Amino acid sequence: MQERWTKEAKAFIFSYHFSNGLRTTLSVVVPSLIFGLSGHLSTGIAISMGALCTALADVPGTIIHKRNGLIISTILIFLTALGTGLLLPYTPALVVWVGLCSFFYSMLLIYGNRGGNIGVGGLLVMVSVMAEHLTWQMAIEVSLLTLSGSIWYALLALLLWQIRPYLTVQQTLGECIQQTARYLRLRADFYRPEKDITTTYKDVLAQQVIVNEKMEAVRELLLKMRSAQQGTTSISKSMVLIFLDLVDMHEQFMASQIDYTSLQKKFAGTQVIEQLHHTIVQFADELDHIGIAVSAGLRSLPHVNLKLELEKSRRAFKAYQASLPTLRERADLIPFDGVFDNLEHIAQRLYNLHRLTRLERAKEASFDHQLELSAFTTRQRYDVETFRNNLTFNSHIFRHALRTALAMVTGFLLGHALDLSKTYWILLTIMVIMKPGFSLTKTRSFQRIIGTIIGAVCAAGILWLTKNDVVIFSVMLVCILGAYSFQTYHYVTSVIFMTPFIVFLLHFLHPADFENVTQRVLDTLIGGGIAFLFNYIFWPSWEYRFLPDYMIKTMEANRAYLQEVTNLYTGKPFSLIAYKLARKDVHVTTANLTSAFQRMLSEPKSKQKHGSQLYHFVVLSHSLSSHIAQLSGYALQHRLQYQHPEYKDIMLFLNTLMDQVAQYVNSGTWGEDPAAPAAFHSLEERLTHLISVRQEQINQGQGQTTEREEMLEIKHVRDQLQALYSVLKDMKKAAIHAAQIND
Repeated sequence: MQERWTKEAKAFIFSYHFSNGLRTTLSVVVPSLIFGLSGHLSTGIAISMGALCTALADVPGTIIHKRNGLIISTILIFLTALGTGLLLPYTPALVVWVGLCSFFYSMLLIYGNRGGNIGVGGLLVMVSVMAEHLTWQMAIEVSLLTLSGSIWYALLALLLWQIRPYLTVQQTLGECIQQTARYLRLRADFYRPEKDITTTYKDVLAQQVIVNEKMEAVRELLLKMRSAQQGTTSISKSMVLIFLDLVDMHEQFMASQIDYTSLQKKFAGTQVIEQLHHTIVQFADELDHIGIAVSAGLRSLPHVNLKLELEKSRRAFKAYQASLPTLRERADLIPFDGVFDNLEHIAQRLYNLHRLTRLERAKEASFDHQLELSAFTTRQRYDVETFRNNLTFNSHIFRHALRTALAMVTGFLLGHALDLSKTYWILLTIMVIMKPGFSLTKTRSFQRIIGTIIGAVCAAGILWLTKNDVVIFSVMLVCILGAYSFQTYHYVTSVIFMTPFIVFLLHFLHPADFENVTQRVLDTLIGGGIAFLFNYIFWPSWEYRFLPDYMIKTMEANRAYLQEVTNLYTGKPFSLIAYKLARKDVHVTTANLTSAFQRMLSEPKSKQKHGSQLYHFVVLSHSLSSHIAQLSGYALQHRLQYQHPEYKDIMLFLNTLMDQVAQYVNSGTWGEDPAAPAAFHSLEERLTHLISVRQEQINQGQGQTTEREEMLEIKHVRDQLQALYSVLKDMKKAAIHAAQIND
């Protein structure tokens, strides 16, 4: 347990979350500290606020996007601070200003994560200026100080990037590797008989969403870098090779999909399944070590001889297989034998990743420039037309922006009506809690309230224990670092640190300690309640309405994926880039479907339409892509030696079924069920014949023969094709409920 916590702490310290928190803390504390020591604390705080708002808008990306984002956020923050300060004496105008700013900055979500964070920074500076009582001269002064703070942070961020340009990419890639290791560790639970398979599936699917998010983040950071695309430096080249290996390895994890219920029954009471679980966990641990090393920019060395551990598991399996009396029974275990083949390839990839962290393999290896790495990234349009096209109720971002504007205006008016001294805390709570979807708002509301209460109790306890300003200031510095380090890592912990930081800051500015604590909690409850109610009442975006579209996109992506794999089995020209793009689309669409379903489960029961049946569809879509991955993995690794015309007929039939499932989800109409092709029966007859021939060869003492190789190949391919057929028939049954949602 202690070793695990040590590893977690090490991973966090080397992560982007901590370095970002450290950079933000430095930019916020330095101005306040310098001006505070010279007796001008209020000046320092205004500069720090500008730095903080700009820091929130600074998200990972290429240097061009980073620079442009900092420039845009600096301009918007200055204009917002100036406009808010000048309108403070005029309440009616200020109400309109609050509504317009809330709407505009919430609409920036249409430009993705960077646009959304720029919006958060703009709203934060608006709310912070509303906490002051300013004349027009003071408003200009504060806005200029805020501008200087924004410029100070921008210069600091760009300077640190020049010093270590690959740091963010390394940290993002390292975290992606660690999350992939966690995905593998969760998959290892399928090999624990005491674990419920349904629960394990839910955990695996949830982690699959996280892995996909991290891979998309790496693609946006790494594959858009010119040096990475050209392989001009050893570091950029090694990171690209690590990522390409990681994506291929993730597909091999998925290709290990088997009938886990059958597995646990067949090997119940044997050492096979226990040994295999132990081996897979060791693989995950090794991948974890590599991830931490990549984040820290360190060299990684193997901790365990994976090939030796794998051989132990294989020997246990072979001993059990040899103990079975008939060839038919032994042949039934061939799919399980494929798990060991996959792990063998994964072990080699892990060894290659270790070498890449030491830049050894990067010097001799190269990646295929025909892959066109930029094709694997998404292009975000930053233009006025995109904004204008979303000014309609058909856009869920537009509805979210309207909700936020109404909620902020309501919070402002309610605070004034109740004559609350810190109305801006209500607005601050609303702006950080309001999200486009109800489930996200609900989750964030709960996290904010819980974190605030715990943080308030901690702050009150510290103020009760000591009145020493040096001690309080030292604790406040720790709280600042904790608040900004955990902001993107664990939100509740971030709020727990943030609340004492605000209370201690007010302790130095306006001493009224316990009144500040209770006011903070009260305003958080009011703001959280407003955000929750407005998201429920005004044009809510219920996830069940989007699920059919996600289901259709998942089926279309899997169809394209299977089409590329079909080329491997029919002798048609095979394009590696087309195959990998299709694979990426499957991962993205499956993750989007899973994520939407998870969000639906956080919504009111009345809005959870056909939950169990749609969950079945989500699990089946995961199984569908896993079986396709097994087909592609086998063809790419073993090079198909015995091509049969039946493969083409069956795969065309499966593609037709996928089209029908997608059509059924969309329209609710299902055409006549296509008859299963005779190719299934023909393939089965060929396999039966080969098993009979092989049995005679064994009786005659013959070892390796062409019949044996063909039997193994047909058995593997036949099993996957039949599994795909079975999955698609079940998906049809689940699809009827999506069609009912569309109705």
